[in-house]
Amino acid sequence: MQEQNICLFALKRSNSKENWTKSVRQLIFKQRRRVETVFSQLTGQLNAERVLAKSFQGLCTRLVNKVLAYNLCIALNSIFNESCELGKIKELIF
Repeated sequence: MQEQNICLFALKRSNSKENWTKSVRQLIFKQRRRVETVFSQLTGQLNAERVLAKSFQGLCTRLVNKVLAYNLCIALNSIFNESCELGKIKELIF
């Protein structure tokens, strides 16, 4: 990961001697909340938990197709100048 310039930040445990500053902790919480919200919405709105694939490759294919459809809706909304929050999946194209 260092070769690709990826740096992981993890919150320190309560019994740790050193801790991140408050601003860094808030940044980590904000990013984590955003990621968890998007995953939750994709799971709920695109029925990601109900993918009935028979193999791991089939599961990956179906999930990739669902994410592709989500991204396509975002692209179409931007082309047609439709204003919609990215987090509201149901309102993207319909």
